[in-house]
Amino acid sequence: MDPGAPEAAREQAIAWLARLRAGPSDRDIADFETWYAADPLHADTYDALLGSWDDTALASRTPLAQQPRLAVSPSRWKAAAAVAAVLLLLVAGSLVLTGTVRRDVAPQSMLASRVGEIRTFTLEDGSRVTLDTNSVVRVRFDGEQRRLQLERGRARFEVAHDTRRPFVVAAGSGEVVAHGTVFDVDLRQSKTLVVLLQGSVEVLRPAGAGMPTTSTMLRPGQQLALSGGRATAAPIAIKVPETRWPSGMLSFEDAPLADVVASANRYSQTQIVLRDPAGGERRFTGTFKAGEPAQLAEMIGSMFDLSVERDQRDNLVLAPGK
Repeated sequence: MDPGAPEAAREQAIAWLARLRAGPSDRDIADFETWYAADPLHADTYDALLGSWDDTALASRTPLAQQPRLAVSPSRWKAAAAVAAVLLLLVAGSLVLTGTVRRDVAPQSMLASRVGEIRTFTLEDGSRVTLDTNSVVRVRFDGEQRRLQLERGRARFEVAHDTRRPFVVAAGSGEVVAHGTVFDVDLRQSKTLVVLLQGSVEVLRPAGAGMPTTSTMLRPGQQLALSGGRATAAPIAIKVPETRWPSGMLSFEDAPLADVVASANRYSQTQIVLRDPAGGERRFTGTFKAGEPAQLAEMIGSMFDLSVERDQRDNLVLAPGK
């Protein structure tokens, strides 16, 4: 490795943090994600930086701080200080945001996880968000509402009670409104799936095609699927094993093998491939650790008498007969 690489990555991470704290555009966020995912050194350096941020020591090294100082009014300084108190939680693993944030300043951030990672964040209000692999959530809090947008993947929301500000999660073309509860929202498939573990939530579907806005209240142990913003069916009972994903263990009960493989593949660059697509209809019951495709491939091979081979891309191919 180039001896100057760690220091260069650190300088880039500092510049990115300053840029993102200043209010990023969609292009800024996309460019940041590209930089973050391009090299493990980038990700590790940025994560470490967020864990040891010191405004006086690091902020002074950013290009923004090195510009000539201009005279500003005390009110402007107060506003700037309030903004500086908000650290954007961009792709920070297991980062807890502490301290008091002024209610008249809207905390804005983006939470993200890389492939194979499960990350938990604590928000300004005490709520917790756990991201599944390769997931993104945008956060915007203000004095009226706590609003989050699940842009991709899956997330678990453990909501701190606040009667003054509803907690709203937008996903696809639907919204979930909660006050003090625990629920999952899944955007990994063509449908948006809302799974309620504790408390109660209201799932809103917007008006469209001559249909009025409708809502469905869920009770603990229920889930609701949305397609195009409309409920595809009435709420149904959740499958408890499939709610254990934040532990890093994936559990399935009588699930199609194709679904199991698709879920496992989200946690690794090495993919499991079923050579015979018809074999995906086989039923699978079991628990395995996410991010270890070789072990899962061997397990599936033993269960269904399939051989395990490596293809040219180093993927694991399951084929009939050993």
